[in-house]
Amino acid sequence: MKKCNVIGLDLAKNVIQVCKISADGELIYNKAVSPKKLRELLAKEKASIVALEGCGSCHYWGRFAQQYEHDVRIISPKKVKAFLQGQKTDANDALAIAVASIQVGMIFSQLKSEEQQIIQTVEKTRKFLDKSVTALSNHIRAFMYEYGITSPQGKKGLRETVTLVVSDEDHRLPANLQGMLALLWERYKITLEHLTANEKIRESLVNSIEPCRRLLDLESVGPVGAARLYAALGNGKTFQKGRDASVYIGVTPKQHSSGGNVYMRGINKGGGDKELRAVLFQGAFSVIYKLPMQARTKKQAWLINLVARVGVKRAAIALANKTVRTAWALLVSGEKYKAELV
Repeated sequence: MKKCNVIGLDLAKNVIQVCKISADGELIYNKAVSPKKLRELLAKEKASIVALEGCGSCHYWGRFAQQYEHDVRIISPKKVKAFLQGQKTDANDALAIAVASIQVGMIFSQLKSEEQQIIQTVEKTRKFLDKSVTALSNHIRAFMYEYGITSPQGKKGLRETVTLVVSDEDHRLPANLQGMLALLWERYKITLEHLTANEKIRESLVNSIEPCRRLLDLESVGPVGAARLYAALGNGKTFQKGRDASVYIGVTPKQHSSGGNVYMRGINKGGGDKELRAVLFQGAFSVIYKLPMQARTKKQAWLINLVARVGVKRAAIALANKTVRTAWALLVSGEKYKAELV
């Protein structure tokens, strides 16, 4: 039985629904307030359970509530839906969030620190810019191809082709479209410059954050992997053990058990952090393909035997799993990684 009030928040940009339930289980109020009023309310309320549905601003409000010693619980929208009664309204949503937060066995999402969110924002921006560069490149190639102009693969080939097409000596493209192509090419170059600047910011961030520097010592982890691992795991204290962190990322086998019979299947590709998992697999493949003939460390010896027994792809998944567990141990303990020699 809970011994404090529960405050369920249905977050939105301008109006936030607040549902308060007493320690005895009585509904005290369920009303809409402005963000300013919510700040005042959280500051005045005694220590309570503050439940939020996972969304864009949940970490900001969670950190704000935590300043006033509230027990912050972030719940996945999929888990909240099971407790929704009646039609979907802000009031019913806030009530469902409050009820879901006090259920036995409910799994909550971790509250990210501001440092974690900064790294995550930089990574999301990098991905957006990278996709924009690819989209612009494909659009420019298709633009020219409609007039019979093909370009070699790669950035260099595209640059040389566009430079030639927009010049006065080339007449393959209609004259009134050369200006349009020049505009698209300028936008492409600017976006590419922004992507380069973003990568420099990310590299600077990784080098300035001490836990990220320690994660870089892992064999299959580079700047992207270190940034994403820290953004996902934080200080690691949200997870009780390394396997919990691996499950959160999605690099553990799915289990189906019934009647005492345990069946282990492939990893759950639909859950976890897909982008981080892809980065970890790429890092694992690079380590496996560069394995020496004679192992110098215990991990290399383990990998060589594993590749011979189950193949490259399964070995890469196993190494990604081990990397996450090792990263969790490093973040929790604060120690530096040291490869054990044979």
